[in-house]
Amino acid sequence: MTKVRTQLIKEVVTNLEGAGFILSSQCDVRPSCFDLVARRGEQLILVKVLANIDALTGEDAISLQLVAHFFGATPLVVGEKTRRGDLDSGVVYKRYGVSTIAPPSFQSLIAEERLPREFIQRGGRFVAIDGTKLREARIDQKMTTEELADCVQVSARAILAYEKDEMDISTDIAERLEKVLETDLMIPIDLLQDKPQDKALRQIDKPQHEVSNLEKRVSQFFERLGMTVLWTDRAPFHVAAKEKGPPLMSGVGSITSLTLKKRVEILKSVSKVTESNAVVIVEEGKTGDSMSDLPVIRQLELDGIAKPRELKKLLDERSSQ
Repeated sequence: MTKVRTQLIKEVVTNLEGAGFILSSQCDVRPSCFDLVARRGEQLILVKVLANIDALTGEDAISLQLVAHFFGATPLVVGEKTRRGDLDSGVVYKRYGVSTIAPPSFQSLIAEERLPREFIQRGGRFVAIDGTKLREARIDQKMTTEELADCVQVSARAILAYEKDEMDISTDIAERLEKVLETDLMIPIDLLQDKPQDKALRQIDKPQHEVSNLEKRVSQFFERLGMTVLWTDRAPFHVAAKEKGPPLMSGVGSITSLTLKKRVEILKSVSKVTESNAVVIVEEGKTGDSMSDLPVIRQLELDGIAKPRELKKLLDERSSQ
């Protein structure tokens, strides 16, 4: 990890702690689609910190959105620059669909709850406006769509699209509309409520990775219990599954694996912040084994668990041992 990125992570941690968030330990397993999990009340954020946001790959971005959606969290990237230059403050960038902001913007958002207004995407700078308010203001001014369009130098069709929230609007045009209509139209971007939507996620190709026989068996086990399953090789956990409520996170592998032991330490921290349960499913071991005080289930025990409530009872028993 570079010195710049290390310092950025420290600044992000300081900002979050100062604003009353509780944090997970740093998710420094590789690869990982997020570095920190933060919670304040009902707000749950998965944060990826990068010096250069070009380092965020498409695979990481997709995994970050999938994990965030599964946990009802907001995915957010904090970074300083791209290959074209530094990120502007007060502006939201999109990197493979993930909202991305500069450190000063993050500090303002977290510490002062100051929301950015502009977002940058191909074609320029844009803002969100209240289309209903636009239409009401135009009518109050007794202006037709054609008359308003002439005033701000766009087409009447564009005005109709703005009123129906069907078209992105540039910052310049939004400012002209506010001046002509003498009213505020621009809507700040509430990034902490910006959660991935089902529709958007269905349109992306989910990352694929090779899975071991144990991983296949674990996936079949959760599916047999009627639980929704999320596999990822880019998080502290290998699999998350849920029926109702918070997901159950699981590390999967050999009980003697040093890599799994490192993941489990982080998994325990993440489970506390996300208010989720966690379990380790291993190839071998003895009844009563635990890793970092997390309950362990051997693969041979999976066939004997027929219902989610039986799994929950077993986890409760082994968590209290």
